[in-house]
Amino acid sequence: MKAALNARDRNYDQKSILNIYTNRPPGGTLGYAAFPWDYAMYPNRDGVVLYYATLPGGGAVPYNEGDTGTHEVGHWLGLFHTFQGGCSSTAGDFVSDTAATRQPAYGCPTRDSCPTLPGFDPKENFMDYADDYCMYLFTAGQSTRMDALGAQYRLTKRRVFFLEGMATEPYN
Repeated sequence: MKAALNARDRNYDQKSILNIYTNRPPGGTLGYAAFPWDYAMYPNRDGVVLYYATLPGGGAVPYNEGDTGTHEVGHWLGLFHTFQGGCSSTAGDFVSDTAATRQPAYGCPTRDSCPTLPGFDPKENFMDYADDYCMYLFTAGQSTRMDALGAQYRLTKRRVFFLEGMATEPYN
């Protein structure tokens, strides 16, 4: 599917084009994505795949408000799950302003699964598994990580071209 449908544009590095595919992923998953550092070795696996019923108004209630797409694009830009590494003050998702979390949230629970570390479980974070109505944010640290890894792995030729002062149109 990815080989047949992958969008191409001569003005951009292929690694900078986000292709989103919808279907019904295997194993009952809602979606999956390639990490940016995997592009060099597996360019044909790049992009995001979403279960079509997770799109707004789809039938995958309570995951049908589009947050699966937001979550998977977070992976495509280098974010890990909030519960990555469990109750660790040094590992986790490698973002310092994300509270440590033992396991993913389902539903919209208020809990502190790592009581010896600061903060409640971040059920409102797009990189958890909470119901879509519960999720609404990335932390500032996650935003910084996405910006940094996007610049490192996904910077486009067109963006570099503009930054060199050669473009005649604003970059969007």
